[in-house]
Amino acid sequence: MLAHFFFALTASEMGLSPTILALIVVSSIVFIVGFAKSSRENEYKKLMDSFIERKEESD
Repeated sequence: MLAHFFFALTASEMGLSPTILALIVVSSIVFIVGFAKSSRENEYKKLMDSFIERKEESD
């Protein structure tokens, strides 16, 4: 019964070579970094847009 909780396949059993694994890892890192960077830039743009709107309303 305990063996059901520890079931896993190795990368070679799934047919993944070291090259494919490296490609998956690099692609994942690039995606996460790019997503974080674009999210930060979009948040900055929204903040600046709201600041400009408030400044124009006070004039």
